[in-house]
Amino acid sequence: MADKKDRPALLIRPVFRVTGREHGFTLIEMLVSISILTVIMAGMFAFLFGASRHWNTSQNQADMTENARLGLNRMTREIKQSSQITTAQINQITFTVNFGTGNETISYGFSAGEGGGPGTVWRDTSVSPGQVTLMENVDSMQFVYYGNDYKCDSNMNGEITYIPELQACSGNPTAYIARVDFILTMRAGNETGQTFVDQAWLRNRVAD
Repeated sequence: MADKKDRPALLIRPVFRVTGREHGFTLIEMLVSISILTVIMAGMFAFLFGASRHWNTSQNQADMTENARLGLNRMTREIKQSSQITTAQINQITFTVNFGTGNETISYGFSAGEGGGPGTVWRDTSVSPGQVTLMENVDSMQFVYYGNDYKCDSNMNGEITYIPELQACSGNPTAYIARVDFILTMRAGNETGQTFVDQAWLRNRVAD
């Protein structure tokens, strides 16, 4: 009987059998997977785009509000110290003011943009002549004038308007302007314009 040590070792090899259920992805499965992934990615990009647009809109509106506040504050502060309005137009105002160095003439006005686009509000002064842009992206700027001489209140409603009441009451109606209202509409990018309203009473007015 041969010794077991002299017997050749059995070589065991694994046998893999491919059945009908063990196969790779089919073309239809690949197309379905790609379609689902495309929908998910589109949703993610739409969310990110919307969030970015919302942030830009909020930032533009914040900048617009800050610009309007600074511009209107300056106009209000200077008109409050004026002694007389010399030009009273719907889109331009000129007044005389003394900041302690002698009389100075200051003008504010609105210039419409080209092709119906947004315009600018500018400032001009006799101390340093030349229009300087105060606010940009302005859709409209209006000045509304009122007096405080109640003998000119023709319709007895307690509010004396520049047109027609002050003009009909005096040969120099601008001398009787005591209050100026500002109606400013600004635009932030492609968003709907926002309106800002402020007013200034002439503290140092010298009546005629």
